[in-house]
Amino acid sequence: MPRYLLTFEKGEPVRWLNHLDILRTFERAIRRSGLPVAFSQGFNPRERLAFASALGTGITGEAEKATLELTAPLDPADVRERLNAALPPGIRIHACELIPDAGARDLLNAYTRAEYRLLCRCPEGVTEHEVVDAIERFLSETDVPFAREREGKVRSINMRSLVELLACEAGSCREGQVVLRAVMVLAATGAARPVEVVQALSAFLPGLTLRRAHRVRLLGA
Repeated sequence: MPRYLLTFEKGEPVRWLNHLDILRTFERAIRRSGLPVAFSQGFNPRERLAFASALGTGITGEAEKATLELTAPLDPADVRERLNAALPPGIRIHACELIPDAGARDLLNAYTRAEYRLLCRCPEGVTEHEVVDAIERFLSETDVPFAREREGKVRSINMRSLVELLACEAGSCREGQVVLRAVMVLAATGAARPVEVVQALSAFLPGLTLRRAHRVRLLGA
């Protein structure tokens, strides 16, 4: 059965939708579009729709990836147009391409890193030089312990191992804010959230907090 790779945007109007909300939104749009979608087997059949990486609540993204399986071949442009007509404002399919049936899951798993643009608050008077210095000290470490709490349990993770690149956007440090660029690892055992990276960096630059996070793109190995 034909499979399609979708590249879509999660924009400002749907910023506060979590991943499950996005999944349900796509499922409703697929039904409204009338596309001949394929379903999984078992007691609770679901549309054959898979996402490369969940995007957290409050985070926007401009080039998210998903695959969709149909029961009959259609022109990719037709698939894109029919989905866009059924999706709400804030979610738009920018590209749709037919992909080989074999290896579709491997295609999504090949995205191992993500690039983010992080708008942060910083104390008034902090200079770009101070931000760069804090980033350099963070990156020079081999272990940056971070306490992660989930379901009442706390465990320590090495935040440094989950950050491949971190930089200050030139000229962005002004009026108590700064823009950071980060490339973060999407590990099989879990990934760092943008807010966690900024919190870990704040150990080197006190007062730094995350205001907005935007995922620019997913990257392969």
